[in-house]
Amino acid sequence: MARSEDFKIQTTSLQSEVLNRLRDEIIRGVWKPGDRLQEQLLTERYGVSRSPLREAYQVLATEGLLDLLRNRGAVVSTPTLADVLESHQLLVALETLGIELAAKQASDAELQAILARHEAENAAAAAGDEAQAFQLNNDLHRSIVVASHNRPLINAHLIVSRQIIRVQNVTGYLHPDLPVHEHDAFIEPLMKRKAKPAVEGLRRHLATVEANLRRRLETMAEESAQGARLTA
Repeated sequence: MARSEDFKIQTTSLQSEVLNRLRDEIIRGVWKPGDRLQEQLLTERYGVSRSPLREAYQVLATEGLLDLLRNRGAVVSTPTLADVLESHQLLVALETLGIELAAKQASDAELQAILARHEAENAAAAAGDEAQAFQLNNDLHRSIVVASHNRPLINAHLIVSRQIIRVQNVTGYLHPDLPVHEHDAFIEPLMKRKAKPAVEGLRRHLATVEANLRRRLETMAEESAQGARLTA
């Protein structure tokens, strides 16, 4: 006969599920910057009580995805250029260290999986499937960091990369915004386990990513300003 204690994990699982789903929806752009999250709507959407939802709010506020405001409740945070560039600066440090370690510590199978993602991304970009290409791009960068086998690095990268991916999802696709040809400069040396040229190639690529982030946020700011003028 099952003990009552055996079922307590269900609460923890529920809290975790609410947190993961709401975080994912914010990152994917389901909830836009500035949106006020209504508790009644979300409790009905997820089929949960307010308690796990409010706990999720607290975690997402510490991750920078929500602002908890007096008299307004939980509001999806609006990424500023300064905030995103700071996140990107940290991302560069994490990913360049990640590829340096991966060149030394990744298994042959992991390197082949990275190469397969790279080739699949090239194929998606060539076919004009931007959504798939961007997803494969994110997976590629993540898989390199995971292949470092450095757990603190992997965990830190997960948090920081969410901020960058959210900007991509919120602002949509801008041309030219997916320089997949630049990936060759770090994938090829990584396959040969040559750490230094892999780091240098990735660093150059991430400089392009920074330029694209600037364009995205400037475009978003311009569109917001135009909308404000139209409603004034």
